[in-house]
Amino acid sequence: MRLNLMLREFGLLVNLIASMMLCMFNIMPANACAVYALLTSILVIWNSIKIDNSRITYSTALMLYTIATQFGLVIPYLFFGRDTFPEYADWTLSFMESSYLPKAILLGIIAVTSMNIGALAARKKYVATDEMREYLQEDIVFGNRMYVASLILLSIVLLFFTYNILRGGMSLVSTYDVFRRSSVYNSSIYSYILIVFYVGTLYLASAGSIKSHKAGWTLWMIIVLVFALNGNKGEFMYALLAVIGMKGVEGQKINRKLMLLIALALIVIIPGITSLRNIGILGNMRNARINIFSAFGEMGMQIRMSVNTIRDLVNGRYGYLWGESYWRPVFNILTPVMVKHTQATAAVRALYPGNGYSQVIESYLNFNIIGVVAFYLFVGYLIGKYEVKATDKGKLAYLGTIVCILINATRNYFAFVPGHILLITIIYLLVKGVKFSKR
Repeated sequence: MRLNLMLREFGLLVNLIASMMLCMFNIMPANACAVYALLTSILVIWNSIKIDNSRITYSTALMLYTIATQFGLVIPYLFFGRDTFPEYADWTLSFMESSYLPKAILLGIIAVTSMNIGALAARKKYVATDEMREYLQEDIVFGNRMYVASLILLSIVLLFFTYNILRGGMSLVSTYDVFRRSSVYNSSIYSYILIVFYVGTLYLASAGSIKSHKAGWTLWMIIVLVFALNGNKGEFMYALLAVIGMKGVEGQKINRKLMLLIALALIVIIPGITSLRNIGILGNMRNARINIFSAFGEMGMQIRMSVNTIRDLVNGRYGYLWGESYWRPVFNILTPVMVKHTQATAAVRALYPGNGYSQVIESYLNFNIIGVVAFYLFVGYLIGKYEVKATDKGKLAYLGTIVCILINATRNYFAFVPGHILLITIIYLLVKGVKFSKR
């Protein structure tokens, strides 16, 4: 066992050094990078599942989504050709012919390898015992507390949507474009409503089985239906991925039901909503086009921001941030009214509004290749550490909400992360402090 662990560590270290060298000299063609990315993905997924005894934990869930956003498009495209993604226009995929694409792929390889090394280091230092997992599964008292909290939080989300539907701020059934133009989507509190939904979902999942909490999961399904009928999927898929990670930490191993759920999401739900979101879900179900690469392609489209950022850095459209996009959001929170607030990534946002971003390239934009290594080592180690050290359902759910925010940030800017973590911390402390009487 110890020898296997050492071999994994050595293999990951060699992979990291090799990818960093290739990235610095930029000498590998895109097709070769795609093969390298595929092999690296297999390596880190195998390492994670083996070290976690055939379970998908929080750290594995975040790593899987990072892999999907970095390689989900480039691997099928470079392996099978342009026809793999007929739904995208040629100009949309023009970045796939960029000379900066190989470096963008290599940065993704560096990121997932670093995250895997961080998680592996944490697993080596902190080991979860069977007694700890048993305690998490049998913590009934705190489970009841989390369930009541989840009902309150999810009710807030449903009331928000109900109020806006009744007053005409949004439609119950609409296209995604219409929803994005609605007063709900553009509301200053919409992002906080999403956080409340994430927290409510993780608290509900931590409370126990679906059978024993039917009312809560019915409420959750109604909210998910509202999201889906308006062409949204990330809003509930992020939470669902975090729930899978939670159950893995609790001890649930990969089984047929879990594989079926993942396949259903990737092959049916995500492609179905994507193909119908511009014409409306309801009444058009027969027109849904199912492409097995569709879900991966949409998630993997985010690598274009890496290509664009590398190109813009080379051309001098903006410079490195030297950590500002990490400390600036914290500074803005600590000085709410004293100074004028700015966003460190304002130049990128101005050039590519509405395209989201990527933590892989944002860490590179801050400190070059070293920034990618440091950021993902840090994230992998911390999540790997605290998912093992969580000793009750409350702490496990709290960690899950942080992971959910990080999953969301995988395709976005870091600016909102500190504020959202502050919000979920306040919610957690309030729930922890409230005393629910036993029935």
